[in-house]
Amino acid sequence: MNILVVGCGRTGTQLCGVLSRMGHDVSVIDRDPRRLGALPEDFTGYTVTGVAIDQDVLRQGGIEGCDAVAAVTDDDNTNLMVCQLADKVFHVPRVLARVYDPRRGNVFSHFGVHTVCPTNLSVDAIYSMLTGRDTLKTVYLDSASVSFQIETPTAEQLGRTLGDLAAAQGNGRRALFGLLREDGNLTLAYPGCNTLAEPGCRLLYAKVVD
Repeated sequence: MNILVVGCGRTGTQLCGVLSRMGHDVSVIDRDPRRLGALPEDFTGYTVTGVAIDQDVLRQGGIEGCDAVAAVTDDDNTNLMVCQLADKVFHVPRVLARVYDPRRGNVFSHFGVHTVCPTNLSVDAIYSMLTGRDTLKTVYLDSASVSFQIETPTAEQLGRTLGDLAAAQGNGRRALFGLLREDGNLTLAYPGCNTLAEPGCRLLYAKVVD
């Protein structure tokens, strides 16, 4: 893929290194040449110094031939503007913005911009550790971040079927994904599933973070 990364701070630098090592054609834009100089030694992409909301600078970064744009500067407004330009002016198929302020997520969504919010990701991880709920893994699907959590069934849940437990969730914030048996095998939760939650098993939940 041809990918343009806007912003070469810690996230942008690491992202560029990963994408480059995976064989993608990567361009990166930042207004500070010192940041561009901090890219990994094995980075094989193209760098541009300039203000990313300038369309000419975006063209220098190769946006007209890009398959995707990731705006990961330290400024939410800049990221939104870059994504709007990428989508509306240059018709890039996939655009993604990092947004620090969770309250701006709805604003970005209104403009059709997919987002990743590190604030939400951090809060979710800290909450899981503080409350003793184990976050097994966070998976990124397009612009969505899904965390998987493991919990021991409550006394009320023991003896009930996975189908009943899945239907009882119903709040839309998270869903019962399956049941982990003592032998390590996983049974997926689905309507009508008759597998019982028994002592020694653990319940696996999925929650959309962003």
